Amino acid sequence: MIINSTYQNNINNNAQPIIQSRNEWIGEKDKRIKILDEKYEKINEQNKKFADPHAHIFDKYRNPYSPYFRSDLSKNEREAAYRMEIGWANSGTGGQYNFHDAAFRNVQPYDPNEESIEKKLYNRQQVNNQINALLANNGVTLPINTDFTITIEPNNFSLKISDLEDEMLTNQIESILNSGNNAKELFYHILKSRSDDSTQFSKQKLDKFYLVNHIKSVTGYNLKDLAIENNTCVTKGICLLSHDMTYIASRRSYHSCIVIKRARFLLNHVEITFPLTTRRLM
Repeated sequence: MIINSTYQNNINNNAQPIIQSRNEWIGEKDKRIKILDEKYEKINEQNKKFADPHAHIFDKYRNPYSPYFRSDLSKNEREAAYRMEIGWANSGTGGQYNFHDAAFRNVQPYDPNEESIEKKLYNRQQVNNQINALLANNGVTLPINTDFTITIEPNNFSLKISDLEDEMLTNQIESILNSGNNAKELFYHILKSRSDDSTQFSKQKLDKFYLVNHIKSVTGYNLKDLAIENNTCVTKGICLLSHDMTYIASRRSYHSCIVIKRARFLLNHVEITFPLTTRRLM
């Protein structure tokens, strides 16, 4: 991990900084939605002045013989306007958005992939700043371009530091980053920032992670803590996964049974845990 040495420490000493996997982001999509909401809120009020707003909307965009027909718009622009005005007429608010609207005729088409990349970069910088602030607020000063590895255990979100020669500094950083929900938030940040070709987050690994966490949220049990006896997961004398795939634990939902069945399949083919390691968090 490279800590940005140019970061300026402008933290509030009265509040402990925290790591947040999600940071407020206003992207191009949000900006365009705001433009459309403001535009069609006004148009919706104009449409209400007609005895039949729906018929008027139809005339504007689908009836070329109507004096209200919008011939100045392209076919795609008329369809976009029709859908959004009908949505406003039905619900009284926005929610249906079409970026082929005439409001964006002279701007670049919206690219969700480009925005996704920009959002990941923004969050990466925010998390980098949050780590700097968290360390600085606890009296930790790192040499310029300090490089170390963070490993996070996804079962309990425990964080380990390696590749630092200073053992005392290593323990100090681990203690700080393991405080509160910082390690968990950092894990989810890395998870959301992954690239499509990431070797740390293969589909199999992600399936395991989501499965283990879903089982824990539904049943209260962590598969890592269960013993496996004769192809059966047991804990405290309660059978969770049996050879006939029957869920025996009491006071659990039927939905839990389905999840547990899938867990048994994975237990026979892959390991449940997979430590996550990241280097050079920019």
